[in-house]
Amino acid sequence: MGAFRVVLVHELRALLADRIVWIAALAVVLLVGYAVHVGARAAEAQRAQVTLALEEESARYADLVSAMEGVRSGAVSPSPFQDPTRPYVAGRTRGQRYAVLPASPFQATAVGQSDLIPAVVPVMLDGADPRSTREEIENPVHLLSGPLDLAFLVTFLLPLLALAISFDMLSREREQGTLALLLSQPVSARRLTVAKIAARWGLLFVLMVAATAGALVVSGAEVAADRFLLWTGVVGLYLGFWLGLAALVNVTGRDSSRNAVALAFAWLVFVVVIPAGVQISAGLLHPVPSRAELVAMEREEVRQVQEQASAVLAQYYDDHPELLPEGSVDEVDFQTRAFAVNEEVRQRLAPVRDRYRQGLESQKEWVRALRWLSPTILTYGTLLDLAGTGDARMARFESGVARFHAEWVAHFEPLIFGNRRLAPEDLSAVPEWRFVEGEAESVTLAALPGLLGLLLMAGLTMALALAFLRDGGDRRWTP
Repeated sequence: MGAFRVVLVHELRALLADRIVWIAALAVVLLVGYAVHVGARAAEAQRAQVTLALEEESARYADLVSAMEGVRSGAVSPSPFQDPTRPYVAGRTRGQRYAVLPASPFQATAVGQSDLIPAVVPVMLDGADPRSTREEIENPVHLLSGPLDLAFLVTFLLPLLALAISFDMLSREREQGTLALLLSQPVSARRLTVAKIAARWGLLFVLMVAATAGALVVSGAEVAADRFLLWTGVVGLYLGFWLGLAALVNVTGRDSSRNAVALAFAWLVFVVVIPAGVQISAGLLHPVPSRAELVAMEREEVRQVQEQASAVLAQYYDDHPELLPEGSVDEVDFQTRAFAVNEEVRQRLAPVRDRYRQGLESQKEWVRALRWLSPTILTYGTLLDLAGTGDARMARFESGVARFHAEWVAHFEPLIFGNRRLAPEDLSAVPEWRFVEGEAESVTLAALPGLLGLLLMAGLTMALALAFLRDGGDRRWTP
């Protein structure tokens, strides 16, 4: 152990004496600071959006109570289309609720899907679709590539830095003629390799974790200690994979220039080619209907159903005889017709929407099944899950919105067909949105496959490198 410690200290001193390492360290600190700033700003914008929506909802309901009291007292006589005591009017824009997704306590580390799925979804009788309510005008190129957040920095740029200081960890010693001198000391080739890996891993890991922790504190971002601990584990194992790969290339005995080319090619394959191939194959094997086509179809269905409103209403009463009012169907007011039209449109579009959702879910399942092909896919997905911006939390939000909308419609349907009039005290029975967060144990379980997969990949590359040396491969890279 004494010789190993001497070699380890020597490697650290050699790395710290290199001006390039200090320049790279400064670049990492600046990039991490910027990436955390981007994530923290996105999380804070989401919190502000949620707060503003809830404040607007509270103020609107206060105005709704005043308007209902005015109608009940006879002081106000609004048109039927604006009468807040009519359930259809109250169940639409005047009394709509917001389904909100609060920012995760670790969201500053990854923007993820939060820039695609809005955190505030208005729920009304007409519908509630998280994927069609975003009103901001976004650059599609930015949405496609995503922002430079911390998850992107870890998965894409950290490997480049690791390979930049590791591609010649053994070959340079060999080319300078100092490798034989090192091996003449009481240290084996395997221990020498492990020491070089450990020095580089420790330097990069401490730099990355310290820079991230400092940036999170400076930015004032909310941090969950358990998630940060899991995050450090993911970063450490991901870094270990790339350093193990660099060691595996180095022990083959090639010169530094060939090592650099081989590792650059490996980075391109694992970070770019395989993830792009998985994404493209997911789209080809599990196509999703065009969103524009879905919107155009919805507009056409609305037009056709409105032209057949009387027939639609009659059919609706045939299907729901318990809602049939006294008197002729033709005497039913516009609210009942409008509600029946909306329900008919929703039922007609249900197969298309289901196919759209099933296509998205099939694509996600395909990506999850092939994530083991690349440590980058595995790492990125795990980082998003820890940040609360991955598929699991977003899917839970979307399914919650769908259930809440069904509850909303079920509440107002009998009131509309019963031709009821609402009073201010009836608003207390209107459904309210609640988002149930996953337990801390579920977050750990969600990150566990990624941690185990990265542990296997990192261990495999290092084991192969050391096995090559154990089998006498060190003769190929010693003079």
